[in-house]
Amino acid sequence: MTRFFIIVMVALLVACKGSVPVSYEQVSSKPEMFPDYTDITIPYNIAPLNFYIEKAQKVSVKIIGRNEYLFTSHSSLVKFPIRRWKQLLEAEKGSILEIYVTARFDRKDFGYQSFKWTIATEPIDKYLSYRLIEPAYEIWNMLQICERNVENFDVRILGDNNITDHSCLNCHTSNHADIQTTFMHVRGPKGGTIYNRSGKIRKINTKTPQTAGPAVYGEIEAKGRYGIFATAKIMPILHSYRTERLEVFDTQSDLILIDFEKRTVSDKPCVTGNEFQETFPCFSADGKTIYFCRAPHLLQPDSTRQMHYNLYSIAFDPETGELGNEVKLVIDAASMGKSISFPKCSRDGKYLLFTVSDYGTFPIWHTETDLWLLNLTTAGIDKMEHTNGRYSDSYHSWSSNSKWISFASKRDDRVYGRPYFAYIGDDGAVSKAFVLPQKDPKCYLVTLKSYNIPELYNIPESYDAKQIERLYFKGETEQLQYKK
Repeated sequence: MTRFFIIVMVALLVACKGSVPVSYEQVSSKPEMFPDYTDITIPYNIAPLNFYIEKAQKVSVKIIGRNEYLFTSHSSLVKFPIRRWKQLLEAEKGSILEIYVTARFDRKDFGYQSFKWTIATEPIDKYLSYRLIEPAYEIWNMLQICERNVENFDVRILGDNNITDHSCLNCHTSNHADIQTTFMHVRGPKGGTIYNRSGKIRKINTKTPQTAGPAVYGEIEAKGRYGIFATAKIMPILHSYRTERLEVFDTQSDLILIDFEKRTVSDKPCVTGNEFQETFPCFSADGKTIYFCRAPHLLQPDSTRQMHYNLYSIAFDPETGELGNEVKLVIDAASMGKSISFPKCSRDGKYLLFTVSDYGTFPIWHTETDLWLLNLTTAGIDKMEHTNGRYSDSYHSWSSNSKWISFASKRDDRVYGRPYFAYIGDDGAVSKAFVLPQKDPKCYLVTLKSYNIPELYNIPESYDAKQIERLYFKGETEQLQYKK
C-alpha cells in the first residue's frame, strides 16, 4: 500500500512539473483574460469559468486552496473539465482560492500576478432565462426566450417568434417561490400573457374596455395568485441627444392588479389617470406592499429628458386582494436629477434593487444607468460602485435565497447586453460582478445578440417553444373581467 502511494505521488509530481513552466518571466499585472474573472465571488454550483488569453500558445492555471489544482491548455482557450471543476468547487466551498496563471507567447513564458476566487457557501439558482434579441431592437424575426442551466452549459428554447407569427416575446418572469408561477407576454393577434402555475399553462388577454391596455411590466406575488402590472403605451424613437442611439418612452401608463384565480382586473384612482404615469410595479417579500415608479405626465417626446420617475409604494392586502387608497413617496429621485426604474425586492425582505438613470424610463438605452441597492430596514442606499460597470447596468433579478443578483450589462462594448452575476454579503456589500460562463469563452465576441432581461429561478420551466407555438395558434385565450 505504501509503495502504491509513493508511485501515485511521483506520478502526480511529474504531471504537475509538466503542467507549469519551470521558469518564466514574472510580470506585475494580472492576466488580460476574457471574460474578466479576476477577484470575484462565485457560487459553488456555477459552470466552469472558461476564459482565453489572446495570442497565447499555452496557458497554465494553478489553483491553491485547501488543495492544489493544475490545469493546462495548449492554446489560448482555457476550458476546465466540468467534472473536475465541480469536484474542485464542492471541495473548496467557503474557501478563498489563489489563482496563478502563466501564458506562453512566441516560446517565452510569462507569470502573472495572482488573483482570488471566493467560493460562496450559498448556491445560485440553477436556471436563468433571457431574451436573445438584436441590440438595436429593430429586427423582430429572430427573437428567442432561452433557459440556461447555469451549473453547466445546457440551453433550452422557451419561446421562438419564428414560429409564433414573428410576434414579440418578452418578460419571462418567475415568482421565485417553491410553487413556481411564471408569466411571459406573447404579442400579436393570437397572443396573450402566458401564465404558468405548477405546470398548468394559460393564455390570457389582460386588456379590458375599462383599462388602458394589456399588461406589460409586472410581477407575480409568492403564492402565485395575484399579479401587479403596468399598462403602457410604449413608443421607440431614434435619438438626437448626445451619442445615444434610441429612446423608448411611455405616452401613458397606469397600474392594474390581476387576480388569476378569479380572472379579474382591478385598479384604484390613486394609480391610474392622466396626471401621473406609473410603471414597473413589484411586490415586497411579504406581499403587503407594492413598490412602483411614478412621474408627472409630460408631453413626449418633447419633454422626455424632463421625465424623472420617483419610487413610490402602495399597500396591498393579499387576503382580500385589495390595493390601498393612497401612495407614499419612498425615494425622491427627481430632487437628485435622477430617474428610477425596475424596482425588485429580495425574497428575504431586506433589500430593494433598482436602476438609476439621468432621465426617462427605459434605462438599457442610457449608458449612465447604474444599479442602486436600498436597505429596507435602514433606508440607506448603496450606489454599488464596486459592482456597476462603465455602461448600462439594468434589467436585474434576485436569486431565490437573496444572495445573488443577475443583471444585463453593456460594460464590455456599450452595445451588447450580457448577463452578469454578483454576490450580496451578510453585511449587504455587493461583490464585483462576473459574466455568465460559456463553454466557448469567445462566445460573447461572436454572438451578435443581446442577452435581455436575465431572470433567475430554481425550477425549470415546464414548457418549451413548441408548446408555446401550439398555444399561440390553437390555444383558447381567456378574457379577464374588470372589477370595480
